[in-house]
Amino acid sequence: MTAAEKNNGPNNLVAFKVGSVYGGIFIYVGIALPFWALWLARVGMSPGEIGFLIGLPSFLKVLASPLIAQLCDKWGTVRRPMLALMALATLFFLGYFFITSFSAFVLITILFSIAFHSVSPLMESYAVRTCDKYNLQYGRVRSAGSVVFVITSVVFGKYLDYFGYDNFLYFCVGSLVITFITVFLLPRERRKPVPFSTEEEAGDISPLKFLLTNTNFIMFLVVLSLIQMSHGFIYVLGSYHWASQGIDNETIGALWSIGVIAEIVVFIFAGRIITSFRPMHMLATIAAFGVVRWVVLAMTASLPLLFLVQTFHGLTYGASHLVAMYFLSSRVPDKYFTTAQSLYSSVPMGLSLGLVMLLSGPLYSLFGGKTYYFMAGLCLMVLFMVRFVQRLPEQAPAKK
Repeated sequence: MTAAEKNNGPNNLVAFKVGSVYGGIFIYVGIALPFWALWLARVGMSPGEIGFLIGLPSFLKVLASPLIAQLCDKWGTVRRPMLALMALATLFFLGYFFITSFSAFVLITILFSIAFHSVSPLMESYAVRTCDKYNLQYGRVRSAGSVVFVITSVVFGKYLDYFGYDNFLYFCVGSLVITFITVFLLPRERRKPVPFSTEEEAGDISPLKFLLTNTNFIMFLVVLSLIQMSHGFIYVLGSYHWASQGIDNETIGALWSIGVIAEIVVFIFAGRIITSFRPMHMLATIAAFGVVRWVVLAMTASLPLLFLVQTFHGLTYGASHLVAMYFLSSRVPDKYFTTAQSLYSSVPMGLSLGLVMLLSGPLYSLFGGKTYYFMAGLCLMVLFMVRFVQRLPEQAPAKK
């Protein structure tokens, strides 16, 4: 047996463990993302209330995630904080079984979201570092979550069509418990904590200050924010809008799944291709596909066209996420990486996306499905922003 073959077994086991955490997270996402709005409607929430409750979690990311991530950079660990956060998320989610008022839904949503949505940036940081250490391809490991999402959304859509929503919350809790177990099984980290005094003596600045005074990093956040904001409406009321047009739960699940299948293909095969191009060139191409996707969704309910443009999700989300991971891993010092990852999660994927999600209910009440035109406008803005960003000097890769 060669040395490469001897190393391959442990590497495969690590890849399986990391992929299992993504699988656990995306069982929950595969249940909640396509069908949470429909469940909220069944318990009496209006479109405006649904938009608020679904938009609020993304908006809250900016409050907690960067602070938690900065502490993890100081401690030199993310695994144990993830365990604590998943335990709290599961505990808080149980509150949904006992509440009926909108104000109580808001309170439970705040508590659950702060805990659960702080896990994702920590997991991304853990996964990227682990893939570098064990010579694994991040996109292929990350695709495990997307595969699980596809299976969950399709199967669960069929389940809901036949059995209804009576056990909906039990499935959500089960997925959170599975995620906690998979995090517990992750290999322990070997990073050393960085004492506050050591950094101060060395003249280093805090991770947040370093990143938020870097022009290239700020413009990276702005461009990614515009692309991710354009997904806000479909995340909140995409399923609701399709259901109002007579599309059944099984087909809604399939529409979500076809987009994630395209995302899987991108994750598996496009990782190395993306690193061959300048990030801003890739983001401009992605934004152009985004314009087409949202305009078509605004104009028609034709299933063949809906399925076609849903494949663009592989670019508008999948490729943009890989570009983001490449940018962060190649241009951010390792000691600031978890904080940088959390800012990506909390600004483009949190504050910015959450703002659009909060506005989705009122916009839908006024414009219905035509709200997708506003999403197309956000992608158009990216094309103008990229022209400005390209004039900035290219930042050299950061030393690790």
